[in-house]
Amino acid sequence: MAEEAAHEALDGVADQRTGEVETGDDGLWLGDAIRLFLDAKRAGGRSERTIDDYRKKLELFQRWVAQRVHGRDAVDAPYIDIGPDEVEAYVVYLKDERGIADSSRKNHLAVLRSFFQTVSRRLEVPDPTRRLDEVRFHQKAPKRSYLTRREADILLSGIEKIATSTTNGIIEGLPVREARRKALASVLAARDHAAFSAMIYAGLRIEETTALTVEDLSFVRGEEEVRVASGKGNKERVVPMSPKLKRSLRRYLKARNEVFAAETTPPHLFLSEKGERVTENTLRRRLYKWVRHSGIKKQNLKPHDLRRTFGTWFLQSNPGHVRELAELMGHSDLSQVMKYALSDEWRARAGVNNL
Repeated sequence: MAEEAAHEALDGVADQRTGEVETGDDGLWLGDAIRLFLDAKRAGGRSERTIDDYRKKLELFQRWVAQRVHGRDAVDAPYIDIGPDEVEAYVVYLKDERGIADSSRKNHLAVLRSFFQTVSRRLEVPDPTRRLDEVRFHQKAPKRSYLTRREADILLSGIEKIATSTTNGIIEGLPVREARRKALASVLAARDHAAFSAMIYAGLRIEETTALTVEDLSFVRGEEEVRVASGKGNKERVVPMSPKLKRSLRRYLKARNEVFAAETTPPHLFLSEKGERVTENTLRRRLYKWVRHSGIKKQNLKPHDLRRTFGTWFLQSNPGHVRELAELMGHSDLSQVMKYALSDEWRARAGVNNL
């Protein structure tokens, strides 16, 4: 039924085009195939941000193919016109004419492979990447994408000092307005500490962190855990709550309840200074600020690096437990977590020295 609907949709757009370009035997145009692919990924639970990234990359490829095959004014081309030569030439175009870095070109090609494989499987049309010679990209040695334990301690301890300032008597004797400002700064620091700890010690993505509710936390003895109800692909998972994360969350909840009235706050766990659900952009900005103030060497830290830290530390402590890590991080593909097993430079050097 789904394939019949897809074919009907493709037939319905044929009369919307102008120009003298002829379609292939199956009537499939590249633009139609792109829409089918995006709908399939959206139905599979991909986020709108990911869908938009797919769309931009594929539409760039669509315009390039159309102009290559049918001239400057063309905006679309029959799917049948695309072969391995076109894909390879496009990769070269991205480097020579658009100056796109090797890592980004590799990502473009990965999107194209996924696109052609999906369309080929759904509509039984050729997949030009199946016969594509392996495209090699020159890449520099990968940068470390996780925190060392010392770096994490430095980062979080700096935030903790501000988070505990009200309990250390720093605001006593201050004017009411100044005391209120200090108290708010303290609760926001406690929020940041708990949010970043959820990423580091539970492997949460930033969007999963901002979506947490108070009800997602369990502090029952022996059953301390964090429930991720809106994970990637709408998958639900449960992650045990480590002692460090537990202490951070409890401190934040106490400060949260003292500053924000319970009857007016939303169900979400992490709140903004206005008592509303904190946004991903706010947490990003706060992380960048704390990193600058911390003085750690890894100044280019991104929120997703905190999640990678969890994966790396887990496999360092539990070598070979890839399947368990995949479940904790919400990955269905084990290959997605294998990179954490290869990211520890110290272990890699030790392994070479033992040869």
